[in-house]
Amino acid sequence: MRALCPILACVLLAACGKAPAPVTTETATGTAAAEGDPVEGLRVATRVGCNGCHAADGRGGGMDFTSPAGDRIVAPNLTERRERYDDAGLVALLREGRTHDGHRAFGMPIYMFQHLSDQEVRDITAWLRGLPSVANPGLAASTLSAATLKQIQDGTFPYDQDDRPDPGNRPPAMRPAGMLALGRHIALTSCGECHGRTLEGWGADDPAPSLVMVNKAYTPEKFARLMRTGEVAAGGTSKTGFMSETARRRYAHTLTDEEISALKHYLDSR
Repeated sequence: MRALCPILACVLLAACGKAPAPVTTETATGTAAAEGDPVEGLRVATRVGCNGCHAADGRGGGMDFTSPAGDRIVAPNLTERRERYDDAGLVALLREGRTHDGHRAFGMPIYMFQHLSDQEVRDITAWLRGLPSVANPGLAASTLSAATLKQIQDGTFPYDQDDRPDPGNRPPAMRPAGMLALGRHIALTSCGECHGRTLEGWGADDPAPSLVMVNKAYTPEKFARLMRTGEVAAGGTSKTGFMSETARRRYAHTLTDEEISALKHYLDSR
């Protein structure tokens, strides 16, 4: 994961003042869509990192980092911020990186979230709506340095595209079926935050490697072991320890055997 990705993984659900709408939504054809499943929503939210940055109960502060430039990034309390988004607003946030007032969702990995299916977004929404309210009065607010704000304003911020979707992206209505399609979907919605839009890493100066290359060292058995325990192909933990930690925290209890096999199948096809 490149230098600023872990500090900006889940930054803001900014204020909106709108009352939440029912979880059931309308499709493009006007027919009622399926309701969200909060249990499945918890599984997806864990896989994509929502309840890592914002803590398991949504109280915030799972991410609290001060950058060398002086930016302090603190994941906010979801049980407070959720009330300020209706369901359509949450879709716009996750798919387009657009907050309630139309400004960019600075720091959120929208290039990854944009690929979530309609049903997965509804499931995450149901999980979020169902969280018991919890106070966290000591939670700090995120602040950005003058230098970072200037970079954003003049277009020189080095991570400018990380919170923006790809033009013309069309997410699926449901999670795809079939080994190759399912594996691609899991990869795009789980791995891109650290390994880049193409899963080939962010460049030579970043510690996160190309999954396409690293995958070649893994048999299906060793790949499944990595996802379940964080143990790398050669044994032990990953070089920086981050992949091992991520596997244990995000994937070990959320990815099914089918999903792990599909992910391996897709990476093998690259």
